[in-house]
Amino acid sequence: MTDIAKNYQALQHRIQSSLALTGQEESEFTIVAVSKKKSLADIETAYNLGLDNFGENFVQEAIKKIKAFKHKTTWHFIGSIQSNKAKPISENFDWVHTITRYSIAEKLDKHRPKSLPPLHVCIQIQLHQDDSRNSLPINQLFAMAKKIETLPNLKLRGLMGMTRFGASEEERHQSYRTMEMASNTLKDNGFEIDTLSMGMSDDLEIAIHNHANMIRIGTALFGPRQ
Repeated sequence: MTDIAKNYQALQHRIQSSLALTGQEESEFTIVAVSKKKSLADIETAYNLGLDNFGENFVQEAIKKIKAFKHKTTWHFIGSIQSNKAKPISENFDWVHTITRYSIAEKLDKHRPKSLPPLHVCIQIQLHQDDSRNSLPINQLFAMAKKIETLPNLKLRGLMGMTRFGASEEERHQSYRTMEMASNTLKDNGFEIDTLSMGMSDDLEIAIHNHANMIRIGTALFGPRQ
């Protein structure tokens, strides 16, 4: 058994135990295997274990993998989006998790090939006042969601969030509760969203406790970054 297979076995146990506590169905849950800086061979190993959603942060590296990987998979862009990278992202990915500016959403919409289905997108929301990462303040979420819904080549699927580095367990719970409440507010206002992309290798149990249905896993699957 490969290290990746052993890691996946342990990961499945963690996820199944957490889902059992919330009553969520495993069939409605998605693992995005974060494969940045990982080889095609590692991705192939993960694919053969049953994983078919892969997340990438770096555009040029990702496109090489997407073009070389021969199996039908779903590719998620989970990095910050520079304006000049919107076109290749829109042309090559199935999902984008990191929408924080409407100008970027417009560019993704503009460059989405007509031969492809709409690009699935999540809005990345700010979970901490001092969060310096690229994220959208929650008080701007409703307006952003309304604008994105006018773009025909994008499909708003939900929200993405990351807790701050070094956050305590209680802080992480609070952050993910905030995300769940924001998602419910959008649903109550008629937005047909279904995705809470939150939780990584070190806090997936907390995320699932707060009803995440998509988690982004790198280290717990592929091992520590080189």
